Amino acid sequence: MINKKILVAGLLLVMTITAATACTPSAPPAKFDITSLDIKPAQVEVGDKAVISAQIANTGGTAGNYSATLSVDGKKVESKAVNLDPGATQSVTFSLSKDEAGTYEIEIGDRSAELTVTSKRVAAPVELKYDEGVAKDYLSLVKPCTGYSVSFVSPPDPFVINKVRVFGLVYGSPGYHIGDSELQILDKDYKVLYTTPFSGEDFPLRTRMGANIDSTGAWADIEIPDVAVEGDFYIHIYTGIPEGQGFRMGVASNVVNGHSDVTMRGDNGADNFAPAWPYSTAPWFGDKSRVNWMVRVVGKAMVQQQ
Repeated sequence: MINKKILVAGLLLVMTITAATACTPSAPPAKFDITSLDIKPAQVEVGDKAVISAQIANTGGTAGNYSATLSVDGKKVESKAVNLDPGATQSVTFSLSKDEAGTYEIEIGDRSAELTVTSKRVAAPVELKYDEGVAKDYLSLVKPCTGYSVSFVSPPDPFVINKVRVFGLVYGSPGYHIGDSELQILDKDYKVLYTTPFSGEDFPLRTRMGANIDSTGAWADIEIPDVAVEGDFYIHIYTGIPEGQGFRMGVASNVVNGHSDVTMRGDNGADNFAPAWPYSTAPWFGDKSRVNWMVRVVGKAMVQQQ
């Protein structure tokens, strides 16, 4: 009799446990989401590494393992395993470099982004100029103008100037030298970045101005200690107002002038553009659109490697 009571009690206990278990819902399985995908930097040069980071979250109810797979243009490249508890997040990173320039589609899970790979850039010599190297004439400044100005635009990357080339001559008596002159490099707002004396010693001295005989000028190179410029900049040459003798700038007329101008130095030492073209309208150089001062800039810029 006692054994029957024990048996019945045991059966009731089993039924109770079974019923309780049946009523308890099971935890949902692990579920993984890629919440972000970043590439830094998003543009690299050939051979340089980009770091690809993905944030992985377990939004399920149980812990689990996830294999994060990096694909490039649809092809699997590398996988990394992560173990995450419910509600946890973890970052996974990959390094990637390419040996060919192009745009690559990067994927991890359902997230994608683009990586741009450009050709290697190297420092190369660059000469900025607006003339073909032939002087049509040589012009001195006339009152009230005291300086020659030429605007330039640097290559896309910061441009480092290490030389300014000027074509001209010095006109005067034997032994004459120009003095109190200077060459300036100015930024887009016409603020001085660099100043150096502008000597006439490197130009030929002409005692008379003949027709293409005694009036031949020459290039003079002014060395510059690596001045960096970006965007628009100016080369300004102050010579003062000549009195019979002085510097004469070579003038080319091969292209329409969009860069050459003249300046006036005020009592405060500041140089400003002349409000009017100072040369008479009778000669050809009275037309400002035909006058290009023969000034060139030589430097180094970062260019795409061929």
